[in-house]
Amino acid sequence: MNSQPLNSQPALSVHQLTRSYGDPDNPVRALDGIDLAIPTGTFTAVMGPSGSGKSTFLNCAAGLERPDGGRVLIGGEDVTDWSESQRTKLRRDRIGIVFQDFHLMPYLTAEQNVALPRRLAGGRSDKHLVRELLTRVGLGERAGHLPGQLSGGQQQRVAIARALVSQPAVLLADEPTGALDSTSAREILTLMRHSVDQWGQTVVMVTHDPVAASYADSVMFLVDGRVAGRMTQPTADAVASQMAHLDDLVSSGVAS
Repeated sequence: MNSQPLNSQPALSVHQLTRSYGDPDNPVRALDGIDLAIPTGTFTAVMGPSGSGKSTFLNCAAGLERPDGGRVLIGGEDVTDWSESQRTKLRRDRIGIVFQDFHLMPYLTAEQNVALPRRLAGGRSDKHLVRELLTRVGLGERAGHLPGQLSGGQQQRVAIARALVSQPAVLLADEPTGALDSTSAREILTLMRHSVDQWGQTVVMVTHDPVAASYADSVMFLVDGRVAGRMTQPTADAVASQMAHLDDLVSSGVAS
């Protein structure tokens, strides 16, 4: 459990969030009126079957997609109607994003990759902070290595350090262990758990893996673009069981 005191203002909240795709006369509704508040300094996993709206939720929260309706608030500030340039700055300064496939620049060292967001913003990178983050993720001795000289787990650690360099209000992770072996995945999940417990970071992670979800404080289940239930203090077995009975979860609207 998170040992940090929680702020009263949620790090991320969405209200009646909707998003549809396809033919306007016969749309596919990916999000269907989601309400959710993520407390500061917590670790939340988002789960559901394929097509349930998990990635769409993450993209809307990150400002990568604009919702059709509803509101997105970061630290209590409504960012829903911000311009593209404002949303780009939001992702640069207040939201960290970690993808399954790392997205590191192959010709830049680990240190340069971590510093890249500040350089792209036109500012000077804080070398001390960059080195500190690499040390925190266990790569202090590999700052000068290129991604091709690092294992998959080490590359993901660099990606996490890069996402944390702006000290974001919330870290959004989309299947961050999906491309990793089980040992590397466990290391990454432990690191993310540590970032919450020791650094007070807020983490929202989309995953299909019950073991990954068991590292979180709570799990939100999505079905057909709706919040079908929640589970606190999840275990891998409890999450797997709930995922196997999503129809029951939809009927009750509550996960135990």
